Amino acid sequence: MTGSVKAHMKQAVPSLVIMLLMVMAASFASSRFFTAANLRNVLTQTAVLAIVSVAQCTVLFVGGIDMSVSSVISMSTICIAMFSGDSLGGLLLGIVLAMAAGGLTGLVNGIGVSRFRIPAMIITISTQAFLKGICLILMPSSGGKVNQGFVRLIKTKWGIFSVAFLLTVVLYLLFYVLFHYTRFGRKVYAMGNGELYASQSGIDTKKMTVLVYAISGMISAFAGIILSARISSGNPLVGDSYAMDSVAAAVIGGVSMNGGIGSVAGALCGAVILSLINNIMNNLGISPYYQYIIKGLLLMFSMMLFQLKRRKTV
Repeated sequence: MTGSVKAHMKQAVPSLVIMLLMVMAASFASSRFFTAANLRNVLTQTAVLAIVSVAQCTVLFVGGIDMSVSSVISMSTICIAMFSGDSLGGLLLGIVLAMAAGGLTGLVNGIGVSRFRIPAMIITISTQAFLKGICLILMPSSGGKVNQGFVRLIKTKWGIFSVAFLLTVVLYLLFYVLFHYTRFGRKVYAMGNGELYASQSGIDTKKMTVLVYAISGMISAFAGIILSARISSGNPLVGDSYAMDSVAAAVIGGVSMNGGIGSVAGALCGAVILSLINNIMNNLGISPYYQYIIKGLLLMFSMMLFQLKRRKTV
């Protein structure tokens, strides 16, 4: 198992190098970059994307994809904004409803992929659209009230770190151990390297697929809960950018879209890289429209690099 962990971690090295080079370049380009306030801002902005990237990694490792994460995030902010109010009971109810919505969405995705053999892209786009419609019915525009005690807790700072980012780090440590040092993780990577072979070795691939998508949905809901504290409201469209950005973060971090290769550690580097792009361009006063161009180029380059590696190993 140690050898396989090293092999998966090697995939994250290029993204780590890119991240360090970007930090060095940013420090020279802008004197404001290395201020405590700016670094805290980068890490806080990274938190939600990094959490969703864990969800995306979970399904990418088995060769799937989850585009419904965006609507799950939006629904979670609405649940918190509608029910949390000023009471602890309301906050807990909002959290339970958000996690249930995420888990149920993932369950539908998993059943669609495993039982009905619907392509992952198709079923997750379908649930994304369905859930977005529910979001717009419940809250046509941004609104609601998020529990202010919860907002203050998530925004609490220690130096350059916020509670939101520290929770993200804890989540990554848990899933790093889960994927690399447990039977569950071994089954996930085995499925990514060949579902037929995994099935022949005794793995219940249908059950695992449903479980993986349910986990993805619940992690996405958790991301939405954290985001609700950051924006202090519910928003039916706030999650829209996170579907493709989470895929980009994972792929830039060395996770293969074909399954079975990569580590959540790389996805964290990828999420930081995307946040750095936004931060650096904002500090330099460059139009945010160019951010889409750079993100697209990074994603295309990462995917091309993977294909070249696959050709060399075939």
